[in-house]
Amino acid sequence: MEPILSFLKTYDDYVIPACMFLFVVLVGVTSFYFSTKNRILREFKKSRKKNVNSIKRNEYAKIIGQAKHVNTPLIAPLSGRECVYYHVIVEVQGDKNWRKIIDDVKTQDFFIDCASEMVMIKPETLDKNLKRIYLVKDFNGKSGFRKDLPKNIEAYLAQHNKKSTSFLGMNKQMRYKEGIIALNETIAVKGVAEWKTLNQPIEGYSYSKILMLTGTKKQKLLITDEPKALARVNIL
Repeated sequence: MEPILSFLKTYDDYVIPACMFLFVVLVGVTSFYFSTKNRILREFKKSRKKNVNSIKRNEYAKIIGQAKHVNTPLIAPLSGRECVYYHVIVEVQGDKNWRKIIDDVKTQDFFIDCASEMVMIKPETLDKNLKRIYLVKDFNGKSGFRKDLPKNIEAYLAQHNKKSTSFLGMNKQMRYKEGIIALNETIAVKGVAEWKTLNQPIEGYSYSKILMLTGTKKQKLLITDEPKALARVNIL
């Protein structure tokens, strides 16, 4: 024990900074590994996508197909695109870090068209701890000195009781990003299979039953448009 204490006393000017550096690295690696995106990608790697008619009840199955709306599509608030899901994040620059002031998510139930086979996805009514969703934030921008926000984004901030200027009228350093599931966008979904009997026919769909993918605490409903999850794989 004494040699260790002697070493620490001799090199205390180096040990403390080194420990702090290792701590920062550990936090960064842990945050990266357990991020929503990487947790989803790891789970998708465990299985191949399947033909819809080969999926069995209670199977934790992966599919890839195009998103189709059930009801009137949502309108993404920043880009104005039609979609079935959107996620908007707005941040403002603080003294040291970016601070999130808006984290806006809205979704509706939708279908996935997999080679003309329809699959029902119902994230709207599913508890937060039963699903995990990651979307590429493909619409983004920022404001700041001599750079105003577009009028539609100013209006969006106002809806959330936020302003892009300080009390002196100066532009705040702000950044915003939006990810959506657009109509007809190809996405990957993994969930627990349930076969549902249709009480009413679906236009363009001739079968009396439809597959629905849902989630549980252990086998969550996963949804993403991340290209790595959409990579071509063999179909079982």
